[in-house]
Amino acid sequence: MIDDMDRVVPLDQLDDFQVADGDPDPRGWDVIGADGAKIGEVDEMLVDTRSMRVRYLDVEVDDEAVAGVRDRHVLIPIGTARLDEHTDCVHVEGLSAAQVGRLPQYNHAPLTRDFETSLRDSFEHPGEATPRRRLEELAGTGERPDDFYAGPLYDDTRFYGRRRGDADAG
Repeated sequence: MIDDMDRVVPLDQLDDFQVADGDPDPRGWDVIGADGAKIGEVDEMLVDTRSMRVRYLDVEVDDEAVAGVRDRHVLIPIGTARLDEHTDCVHVEGLSAAQVGRLPQYNHAPLTRDFETSLRDSFEHPGEATPRRRLEELAGTGERPDDFYAGPLYDDTRFYGRRRGDADAG
């Protein structure tokens, strides 16, 4: 297996990378759970340097979202989040503020495949074509089963939606 350490890194650590023209920069925006409660705030975006795509949002969790926990960060796969069409906030599908505590804590260390797999497993839902099952289904079909980021969890077009190309909206 190819070592993917340092493949996905925070945008602020990449001198030659920036948010694409026309795309909103959600850093500093509130993150709202599926239940309508505030989860936290987007602290950073993690970029896949090979594909030049955002893979995760680094969310600084509100102290109230996870009782007794301070200064906690979690990663949200880009395909599970949506930019609000009218306001500068991010909505996360399938994750309530109360469920944030089940996500692995992101400590800003280089991402390992084990950490990413653990995180991805936290977002999988029974009965759906999860990324792991999707990769198994692709095996032998001629498609790229080795692409860890295949599937809706990492689909950045779902994230930007109607806000792409309209960075001044909201």
